[in-house]
Amino acid sequence: MKFYLFISFLLFSAACANAQVGSLPDLVNQGLKLMQEGKWQESLNVHNQTIKDFGINPSHTIKAHGAQFGTIWFRKGIAELKLGLYHEAAKSFEVCYKDYPDSENAPGSNKFHKMALLKWGDAEFAAGNNEAAVKLWMKFLEERDKQTDDYPKGLFHINLSVAYYRLGDFEKGSEYLETAIKNKASFPTQDEAIIFGFQAAVMAGISLKNEKAILDVIRKNKDELVVAPYAMQGYTGIFMKLAADALSAQMIQASLRLYQFIPDSKVALNDLEARIRSMGFLPQISVGHVFLNQAALESQVPKWQAELSSGKSNESIKLAATAYIHETGKNLYGAYACYLQLEQIYPHSENRESNLFNLLRVASMIGKTEETQKYGLLFIEEYPKSEQKSTAQKILLSSLFDGQKYHECIELTRSQLDQKLIKKNTPDHDFLLYILGASHFYLGQFEESASCLDDHIKLYPESKFAVSSEYMRASNASRLKKWKEAGEYLDAFLAKNEKSTDYHYISLALYDRGLVHHMLSEYETSIKKLDRIIKDFSNSSILDQAYLLQGNNYQSSGRENEAERAYLEGLKISETRGNMGLSGEILYLLIRLLSVQDAPIDRLQKALPFIDKFWGTYAKNSSHQAQVAVTQIPALLAAKRDKDCLMYLQNSISTLAKQTEAIGLEEAINAYTDLYLKKSSLEKLREHYYSFPGILHTDKAASALLRLAMIGVYEKSLKSEKDAKKSEEYRLMISVLFQNLKADFELDDLSNYTLARIGDYLRNYTSTPLEAIPYYDEILSRADESYQMNARIGRADLVANADQISGLVEALKDFEIVFQAAEDQSLREYALFRMSEVLMKQGEFKQAAFRANQYLERDEKKSFGFRKYIPEVGLILAQSFENQKLVDDALSMYVKVWSANMGYIKISAPAVESWMKLSFERNHISSDSRVPSDRQGAYEGGYRYLELTGRHKDQFSSEELALWQKVENLTKTYESSLGVKSMQQILKEKEETSKQR
Repeated sequence: MKFYLFISFLLFSAACANAQVGSLPDLVNQGLKLMQEGKWQESLNVHNQTIKDFGINPSHTIKAHGAQFGTIWFRKGIAELKLGLYHEAAKSFEVCYKDYPDSENAPGSNKFHKMALLKWGDAEFAAGNNEAAVKLWMKFLEERDKQTDDYPKGLFHINLSVAYYRLGDFEKGSEYLETAIKNKASFPTQDEAIIFGFQAAVMAGISLKNEKAILDVIRKNKDELVVAPYAMQGYTGIFMKLAADALSAQMIQASLRLYQFIPDSKVALNDLEARIRSMGFLPQISVGHVFLNQAALESQVPKWQAELSSGKSNESIKLAATAYIHETGKNLYGAYACYLQLEQIYPHSENRESNLFNLLRVASMIGKTEETQKYGLLFIEEYPKSEQKSTAQKILLSSLFDGQKYHECIELTRSQLDQKLIKKNTPDHDFLLYILGASHFYLGQFEESASCLDDHIKLYPESKFAVSSEYMRASNASRLKKWKEAGEYLDAFLAKNEKSTDYHYISLALYDRGLVHHMLSEYETSIKKLDRIIKDFSNSSILDQAYLLQGNNYQSSGRENEAERAYLEGLKISETRGNMGLSGEILYLLIRLLSVQDAPIDRLQKALPFIDKFWGTYAKNSSHQAQVAVTQIPALLAAKRDKDCLMYLQNSISTLAKQTEAIGLEEAINAYTDLYLKKSSLEKLREHYYSFPGILHTDKAASALLRLAMIGVYEKSLKSEKDAKKSEEYRLMISVLFQNLKADFELDDLSNYTLARIGDYLRNYTSTPLEAIPYYDEILSRADESYQMNARIGRADLVANADQISGLVEALKDFEIVFQAAEDQSLREYALFRMSEVLMKQGEFKQAAFRANQYLERDEKKSFGFRKYIPEVGLILAQSFENQKLVDDALSMYVKVWSANMGYIKISAPAVESWMKLSFERNHISSDSRVPSDRQGAYEGGYRYLELTGRHKDQFSSEELALWQKVENLTKTYESSLGVKSMQQILKEKEETSKQR
């Protein structure tokens, strides 16, 4: 700017070089000289005199002297700006711009015509007219000559940011501030300008009560905002004031972050002295865009030394002062060391409360979790009535929470809440309850989280954590697979927060709602929810996941082309974001979509580029290796790439063998087995699997799975084998292989799947079924939840068959867990059936009836849809009625059971026998000749049953025959009873009656 002023004024002066003193050229030179000397008032006086003598009438002045006279007004405005006469300066720049327009073709034009707009905006800005300033600056950018109208871009962007901050537009302010900071070197942007803009940002955030906005600005620009330690002397007061203001506004995190910008005094002094030494004998040097003056630097040394030596004679106060200086700078470890010394050396200081509080605070800032916990608890214990108690508690928990120390958060908050140290309906209780619920949430303890968050939402509907709390409550239900409940919570959350500016939670809630709809097979509704994320939240962190789920919706509803497009869009976004894991998953889904058995050849061919891309780029760190290796088989076989099929499967098996949680390993081995057997024999497969390439003897889980795969092949062969001798060979081999598995592997060597398979074999096919229990127990002792429901079923089945009461109790617990939590409906059905059986065994007949009725319920709103064990459960219900002395109910139920399951001898025979006995004992005498009395009816019912089922007697198993014969014997017994007519008598009487007619 000075350069352009100087050149312009020289040209103006040269044009009038021969004029007399007191003439216009003389005044121009005089005014310019005074400006260069910094004599702004004298310069202004000359400018005013010049205008008075030569420029009262602009139209006349332009004719006499040209548009260049506008430079006088421009200089006048500059002088007024320097003197703080902002309104006058604005008027001067306005005259320069409006009355002396630049003309490119005319000699002596106004070179400062457009620059006047810039300075006019500066004047309005300095006068506090921020809106007017912004308009003028924008106009300047539109009209300026990009070749000649150079301007300080850094300061310009800073001023724009400050103006927007003052106008309350935090987003725009931050946009221009970040532009100035990011282009610090090229604009350039001076440190003092950046600090000026940052100060405005913090003040605006405090005014708007938006701590998050302040923290975002710091987070995004932290590195650029850090001023060199030696240069911090002039800014310490600013940061101290900002930090204090933030603290006063209860913006604790923002305050702590602001303190971090101020360097330790020793560090600053050392940095200053190092820079002075580096200059040697040079009076000044330039480092990048920073200008260093040795004299100026040396003048700062006494100031920093004074800072270090400041304090009272009391040594503890000096140490506290040093700690404060350290803390307000970057050397927080130094501050921590000082506060720690104060606590250890001066535990009886009159300032101990403040010192201990600061020790806690700084410990949390530098991430010393154990020390934060120790001194936080100590402070709360020592100073229960301190004004800082609440803050100390929040700092303690915030530090642990920010550091993801959720277990410690739970321990501390639970202790405070259980001991009732914090009163309800207070901000502290609000904070503690939220931290407790959120900590459980992030640990995946969703049941516990749900309980805490329910309480938090009921007690503190207006909490500043309300949005987060309500979202997590809804998400808890989703993660617990309580789909209906989750849907209701998410709908309420979205309705309540429809206009919220916290887009993060809105997009997450929409995604969760879409997931719930998907899991309930409500694909079209799910699509609509995800469409909103895609349209309205294009910058969402879960956008790629939304496309993935959208693809799943389309695929599940049979819209394969749309599914493909959604997956491709998700893949593009995830790859752009560098999300390797998600990209690999989407590729797997694309391959699964396209590589389908018997699909058209062109569709299978479309899968090939995705297959190659997965193995070339994503396979190494993907958890979907085995799934892709299995899914891709149809496409690769169609492309005659059989060797690739086996290679990828073999490599996947070898790779996954080294992993603790090898997702899909079982499926990969089974697929490899099928492919291998197409070109080789079972005997060669067995040899191959005992020395599988890439699998070491230490890869126990994979080795065991290979053995199981062989067993599976033998089991499959056994089912289809018709030759008795060959079948026996297969059974023997299966038994041997299972026994080898038991002998060759320790329990902890085996995967949950392998443990479950061995356990089920021992339980179902050996004479020592109880040997299965250690295998089931091992599964249930692990964090890995796979096959745990199967293990509970297996274990409960075994102990339920024992006679010990304790075993029956434990069995019921396992069955109940399976019934309530299993995703597999067949397991839930079996568990409910077995619960009714065990309850009968316990003698809990009323409870057995309740469970049986649960199973048999056919009301659409209440029914579980169970069918498999209806005969067995019906018999149990009848028996429970009999044991409760509900004779009529028992008789009715027995009839339903045996009449509906006549050919199921194991059920119908006991039902008929019990019905006969119960009827015979009741002995009701019928008054209706058409209806037999109980004893006669019991006999006739047994007779008819034997007649209907006896024709198949030669096909009965020994067990069935024994049950049938019991009915037969009972029928014979009743036939000979007093008062009972035999079927021969009944038939004879009917014959005689018929003859008489």
